[in-house]
Amino acid sequence: MASGAYKSIEEVAKKYQITVSIEPFIQPLPITVAESFQQELAYVLRHLDVKMSEASISEFLIAPILKEIWKHYDDYLLLWSHVALSVGEEFEGYPDYLFTKRTPLGLVRDKPYVVVVEAKDFEGGWGQCLAAMLAAQTINGDGQIILQGAVSNGEVWQFGKLQGRDFVRDPRPFTILDLATLFAALHAVFEFAKQQVQQS
Repeated sequence: MASGAYKSIEEVAKKYQITVSIEPFIQPLPITVAESFQQELAYVLRHLDVKMSEASISEFLIAPILKEIWKHYDDYLLLWSHVALSVGEEFEGYPDYLFTKRTPLGLVRDKPYVVVVEAKDFEGGWGQCLAAMLAAQTINGDGQIILQGAVSNGEVWQFGKLQGRDFVRDPRPFTILDLATLFAALHAVFEFAKQQVQQS
């Protein structure tokens, strides 16, 4: 089934028997946000109507933020944009962004650790993200790898994690209006992914 066909977490949870809970799990790790990046983002917000389209949100808000935090982890993770993620007939889709383990093979996709989905509405976005996380889990062949996911409309970011058949969503919204806190949350997500890559 195409990932976009899922309209909610509940729909995915019922189909795949996933336990869903909501609790804070992100432990933000402070990180310095480059002044040049802050200035560039401020420029974009001041001079562009970034909400004019999904492509605009992705290009001017989500991708630059992900790229900025990924720079600290590019020795461990590779960034993929809008690449196919499929598992037989069960799942076929194109998560907006996927972070996989970097290996000696270079620019070759390996095990996924972080999935990011852009969404107009968070309910549908999380349905798509959870479905993509389940596909990534199948690809990994290891239900004990904790997959992390994020859904963003460009301004607000939410985070979730999947281990085995247990999915947890952090209820707190992190926003670009508080860039330091958003980057601290993303830093925590990527630091955890890095630790898992090192252990694998």
